[in-house]
Amino acid sequence: MLTLHTYFRSSASYRVRIALELKALMYEPIPVHLVRGGGEQHSTAFAALSPAELVPVLGHDGFTLTQSLAIIEYLEETHPEPALLPKDAAGRARVRAIAQTVACEIHPINNLRVLRYLELQLGVAADARTAWYRHWVALGFDAIERLLRDADRGNRIFSAE
Repeated sequence: MLTLHTYFRSSASYRVRIALELKALMYEPIPVHLVRGGGEQHSTAFAALSPAELVPVLGHDGFTLTQSLAIIEYLEETHPEPALLPKDAAGRARVRAIAQTVACEIHPINNLRVLRYLELQLGVAADARTAWYRHWVALGFDAIERLLRDADRGNRIFSAE
């Protein structure tokens, strides 16, 4: 049985939940509230599962894995059908580039712990924090849109051929 420690607003958790649904895999969601009580992810029990104290965490037959893209690749390798990635190497690379734009360029500087640090530790006003968030998200999505436009010009990013 698959288990997934998840938070309903976590974009990283969303990525994994989407992959699980696309593959029609049954799993037990285990909610981890990232705000309540200072954040349940900071508990000793959860830190034993996730040294970085982050969601998502996938459990499968005694194996525990963190980081959304690593989890999705694990699901792809252990449950290859239906495939989440194109069959050709170039197509897989393009899909991974888009996923990594989100996971490496947008998400790390706009996740809850970064935004809370800006506000609580550095004293950044809420409107300035929102401007920060919007700036980096817009840059990231502009890059993704350019990648997709390039794909529409013949790179066939989502082709399964």
